[in-house]
Amino acid sequence: MKPTTTANTIDKSNSTHFLVTILFLFAVSAVSYSLLTTHHSLTQYYFIYPLCMLAAYFISNTWLKRALSFVTFVLLLIGSYFEPLNIDFLQQTFILVPLCYIAIFPGSLWPIGVAFSLIGVYIPHVTSAQVFEFLDAAIEIAAIAIFATGGVFYRQKLIKQVERYRKDSLTDFLTQVANRKAFKNDLESIETIAGEASTMKFALLLLDIDNFKLINDSLGHQQGDYLLIQFAKRLNNLSFNRINIYRLSGDEFAVLLQDKFDVNFYAQQVANYISEACHTEFELDKRSYTMTISLGIAALDDAAYNTEIWCRNVDIALKRAKQSGKNSIQWFDENLIGETIRSYQIERELSDTIEKGQLTLHYQPKVDIKTNKVYGAEALIRWKHPVFGIISPDEFVGVAERSQQIIPIGRWVIETACQQAKIWDQLGHPICIAVNVSTVQFLYDDIFHVVTKALRDSQLDPQLLQLEITETTLMQQPERVVDACHELRTLGIRVAIDDFGVAYSSLNYLKQLPIDVLKIDKSFIDECCSNHNDHMLVRTIIQLGHNMGKVVTAEGVVNNEQLWLLAQEECDEYQGYLFSQPLPPNEFITLLSSRKEIMIPHPYMASSR
Repeated sequence: MKPTTTANTIDKSNSTHFLVTILFLFAVSAVSYSLLTTHHSLTQYYFIYPLCMLAAYFISNTWLKRALSFVTFVLLLIGSYFEPLNIDFLQQTFILVPLCYIAIFPGSLWPIGVAFSLIGVYIPHVTSAQVFEFLDAAIEIAAIAIFATGGVFYRQKLIKQVERYRKDSLTDFLTQVANRKAFKNDLESIETIAGEASTMKFALLLLDIDNFKLINDSLGHQQGDYLLIQFAKRLNNLSFNRINIYRLSGDEFAVLLQDKFDVNFYAQQVANYISEACHTEFELDKRSYTMTISLGIAALDDAAYNTEIWCRNVDIALKRAKQSGKNSIQWFDENLIGETIRSYQIERELSDTIEKGQLTLHYQPKVDIKTNKVYGAEALIRWKHPVFGIISPDEFVGVAERSQQIIPIGRWVIETACQQAKIWDQLGHPICIAVNVSTVQFLYDDIFHVVTKALRDSQLDPQLLQLEITETTLMQQPERVVDACHELRTLGIRVAIDDFGVAYSSLNYLKQLPIDVLKIDKSFIDECCSNHNDHMLVRTIIQLGHNMGKVVTAEGVVNNEQLWLLAQEECDEYQGYLFSQPLPPNEFITLLSSRKEIMIPHPYMASSR
């Protein structure tokens, strides 16, 4: 299977070829009729002319085509020399002869050579009375031959240029394999021919180089590109038939294959071969490097011959391969069908969640470690789906970000949190609510306008709102993020860096960023009591934050030992299941009324009870 050409291009090419064939047959017939009816001595030989011309046109062998055309050319010259026709025939019939050779050899000099040869053969037979008439006929034949040849030549050149541009548009510049556009075109073609009645079955392999970012960071982007080039060459050298190779993005490649018999067995063979090929060392900058890949496979049959679902299936299979420890092959099977249906339904229904009132906010208390009192809360979004029940943000936020639905959802979260904070403030509970702002919203929405409007509409004291951004957001467009944070702080709200330490913490950016709070990621808190390195990292982050005049908050505190360690390291605040899980607004208020403080027992005292 080769990359497909669009149906419109194929139809247009077929129509043009059909028209040229009809005109060629007409021209050959007219010339042959003139030769056979007007000549007398060479009539038996002129039967060769139409036979050789037709054979030359329809035969694909270049040398035989030239030989047959040369025979007809010589036959015309000999007949014209020994038995020249009337000049009227030269102007009316032989004017078609160069056009016949244009059809056989488009864009070549054959038509011009034939035209001038015929003119030259007729010159000795022209009388003084026929000079002007002959000149008119000669000029006409020469002009038609020259202009027709030139027009066809430039048309052929334009077609080749367009084809080259089309090929370049379907080819990845770096690896020279087919690109995402070619992949999309081939999927559209497959969907039109595939089905239950089709004898050809299709499978799709989606593969991703494990830890490719680490390769770029350690070896440099130039060596990373060279690795992609070598890897693409190995894929192109696959000793299998009926496969296409594509580079979709970055280090993600796709292999599309077809088979009439057992496409699943064939796909597994190809996957095993690719996986083994990666184990052979790559030469990078005079050093050897071995890499691994994660690979997902899906059959078109399992997607009900819907290519959109097919691509989603293989993407889910690839994600499962990565989750299983990478360097593995994962088929999309029945166990993943339910997950696909759920993912597809989530993506389809996400845009209507606000209008249907399916989104809610739960609030997790933030506790001051020194006073043991709740001073704030983090707003966490939940989706109350009529079929699936409560859907966590881990499941739908990524989908929302890819489709940019996160922007209206993020606006709703900020507005709702501000309204809730105002209600609590009026009830005598001035709780500062923290809202996580997605990277997509922070970079592509007017976050300053959104926050200003939410504060104005709710009439909330800005000190009761805190926006939390991740380090990933900071690294996307540092200068823009810094400017936005400056503007936000002029409103009087607080800005925090969430999940500090898990991405690419940069002290240079940190010193420029106008923030108020550092939040220690849960991954450091989990084992801070048993892992010395995690303990030291927690201590370092706390000291760093305090030295820069920032408030430090710990996330994910689940036991007394962790809380006691944070208290000893003088962390300012914490949140986690030790105090409370995220709660709906009414339960949050109930918790405040019944449990305003929590003691911090020494871990050894707690364990002895």
